[in-house]
Amino acid sequence: MKPQPIQRLVVACLLLLWGEASNAADEGASGTRPTRAPEVDEIDPFLSTPAAGALYEIRVMIINYIPTTDGTNVDKTILGKSTIADFKKKLLLFNKRAKFMLEEGSRYHGYQHSKARPSLGYRVVHSVTAYEIMPPGKRAGGKDKPEFFPDYIQILNRFKAGDWVTNHNVKEIWLWGYHTAGIVPVESNMSSPTTGDISNSYRDNKDLPIYDRTFVLYNYNSMRSQNEAVHDHGHQLEAILSHVNHRQDRNTELFWDKFCGRQANGKFQQGRCGNTHCPPNAKGDYDYQNMSLVGSDCENWTPDRSGKLKEVNAKTWGDISYAWPEGTEPSGKIESHYYIYWMQNMPGYQNNIRFGYDAMNNWWEFTADWDRAIHNDLGLHK
Repeated sequence: MKPQPIQRLVVACLLLLWGEASNAADEGASGTRPTRAPEVDEIDPFLSTPAAGALYEIRVMIINYIPTTDGTNVDKTILGKSTIADFKKKLLLFNKRAKFMLEEGSRYHGYQHSKARPSLGYRVVHSVTAYEIMPPGKRAGGKDKPEFFPDYIQILNRFKAGDWVTNHNVKEIWLWGYHTAGIVPVESNMSSPTTGDISNSYRDNKDLPIYDRTFVLYNYNSMRSQNEAVHDHGHQLEAILSHVNHRQDRNTELFWDKFCGRQANGKFQQGRCGNTHCPPNAKGDYDYQNMSLVGSDCENWTPDRSGKLKEVNAKTWGDISYAWPEGTEPSGKIESHYYIYWMQNMPGYQNNIRFGYDAMNNWWEFTADWDRAIHNDLGLHK
């Protein structure tokens, strides 16, 4: 969504003020004291309770940035017209849906086996909201008007993320911001003392603090939905799994060619399991609602393609029934269901997939504990 001229003007002025302020970290990104101080939020029970039976727990810290000029309504020049209370209700719903999708997606072939055990269980342990614009950091481009990535180091230092990562074992930080005039979010951003930055977006080992263990920051866009949030996780999965593949086999053929589907020329190949942008029957990026039937081995995936083929299309994943939080299916349901379906086809707990003389590992172990997996020299296959 492109910012309107008034948005560009307002945010440019705010950015200017921020740059001139000597005490921005204490007084807010604009350099003036916010009309509402940051607040620690009460955590909804659903968010604080990992999926039943999960093999691994992922602890999460949430940081929300909600600009306001009066302390009651969001700044409509940046986020549109809404009260803060309603806006936070929206973010709560998005968080619930994203958590559900990530947990459900880690259940190997969960669409076939109702008792499939989830590999991941998410627990939100801390949530804070800042009622101000995001502090700009490194220049991100922009010819007529400057654009900046958020200053992630300032944000994390301000809200003591290091303590939550080091002393409370937080592995993911969900940062709800925006992509309007002047601010360009990074979809997924890893900080790791073990491997360095293995993330999808703009790998830079200096744009996040480095603590004693790995964490990933996901910069969600509050103007979108749970789909774009989980989309970010999909790209992070692609980044870490292809890295592990190359580390083990000196190539990425197992993940990109055999699992996702990729031709020798690097273009997407129909008929395997798909990727974050392309379902198995896709004719191009973001083709989640394609009704064309294509034979795919995604539900019986093996690297050598010995599994039974099945004709799949958007109904294959779109018609699956899920127990969505609050009993309400989301808008954009077909896209949401595709992400879950794609993740459920990844080798997970007790997958029993062979790769020549080897067996496939549980790929969710790399999300669960990157440092342990790397230190133990874990690969995609044994």
